[in-house]
Amino acid sequence: MFMGLLAAVEGMYQVLLRRLPALPSPPDATGHLPANLARVYWSLYEPGGSMTVKPVWPWTVAWTVTRTLVSKPSRMDVPPGWTLADAIARRWRPEGSERLLLHERLTLGIWLTRHWTAEELLAFEARRMPLGHGLRDLPEAARHYLGREASDLTLAEAALLVTMNDDPRWRKHPECFIDRLQPRRDGRLRHMRMAGLMTPEEEAEARAQPVVLAIAPLARHPCPPP
Repeated sequence: MFMGLLAAVEGMYQVLLRRLPALPSPPDATGHLPANLARVYWSLYEPGGSMTVKPVWPWTVAWTVTRTLVSKPSRMDVPPGWTLADAIARRWRPEGSERLLLHERLTLGIWLTRHWTAEELLAFEARRMPLGHGLRDLPEAARHYLGREASDLTLAEAALLVTMNDDPRWRKHPECFIDRLQPRRDGRLRHMRMAGLMTPEEEAEARAQPVVLAIAPLARHPCPPP
């Protein structure tokens, strides 16, 4: 009976998959995020330190739901990579189509975990997030805000760049919130160390670096009123 239930779940997934209007294409390998930026960006979505995606299968769903109902944890323990895949499915819109419905989004999220790597998920999402000043691309934002190529970013700079996205005002006027950006950057670094994405030595070195921006003078981007 249990195997029949799993087969039914997989069959429903295959039916819904065929009904999707389209599927996204994975980014080319040349568009993958550099190592430091990828480590920081992964930490925004996934709690674990290993940058791997666990495919979602019928038994994965059954185990996750059963464990949640039985043990009632404080947060649902989802497979690695699912949160990032679901974020992509939430925002992705096929050309000429409306935003995906809930069942379509879940179907696409499952498909992404089965067919895309962590590097592909990160590269795809990193080029579709709002970053202020009309930017929607992390490598482009690195040049705009820090005056550096994404491949040259230190862990501290990568954490700073990602932290700017925490508040719309920070994205638009990061130079006006230096005193707030550094604690948030350091908090992101601490989270990465606790998740196993960096060593204590790497965290200490990154936190010692000052917050430095390289953007146009304040006269061109006046600070908002307090």
